[in-house]
Amino acid sequence: MKTITPILAFYFLVLFPTIHLVFSPNKIIYELWGTLYFALALFLVLVLKRVSLEQLGFNNIWKTLAIGFLLGVIPLISVPLLDTWLIKSGLSQSELFMGAGLRSPEEIKFDMSLSGNIFTVTIATFLDQVFVVGLVINNLLKKQKTGESIIYGGLLYSLIQLKISLSNLVLGMISTGLLRTTGSIITPIMVSLGFAIAGVLIIFNYPRLISILAFLK
Repeated sequence: MKTITPILAFYFLVLFPTIHLVFSPNKIIYELWGTLYFALALFLVLVLKRVSLEQLGFNNIWKTLAIGFLLGVIPLISVPLLDTWLIKSGLSQSELFMGAGLRSPEEIKFDMSLSGNIFTVTIATFLDQVFVVGLVINNLLKKQKTGESIIYGGLLYSLIQLKISLSNLVLGMISTGLLRTTGSIITPIMVSLGFAIAGVLIIFNYPRLISILAFLK
């Protein structure tokens, strides 16, 4: 708690207003400042030995890696299956989905290649899960009952993302629930990566489903 409080205080009270007031014209800094701060904070707490890898949730790695892989594949498989279902059911011709299929990645600020976006999203997702779920939620809510921690974890996850949305709330609850049930951060990381990569695939290969992403955000 003594370690987390100054980290979050600096994040919300100093860094957040400074970035928005001073660096908002700089696209790179404005979009990546959170990820960069998460990386720096994790590096410092590990180097200064304020927390250990085990306290961040790096436990039972091989077992939870297998579980996480199986669960993380689900959103990836769901994307083409959902797209196929929309086509066969005729819903793809509805006003909701028809226009979305005509949008290009550049229109929604995905100006890198597919592989480039997957690489960036992968790193950001990993750091996001380790910092928010492994460091903050794992330590702040470790004394809470599982049900309470899942609800509070979803809210806390959304708060740290600086965006209260259905996707952040659900992902935070799922990540917290997996952390509590498996005792490891590995499974939440793998599942979150599955959702993140599925989102990139939708943008590039299944733009018909962009309307669903817009609803979740």
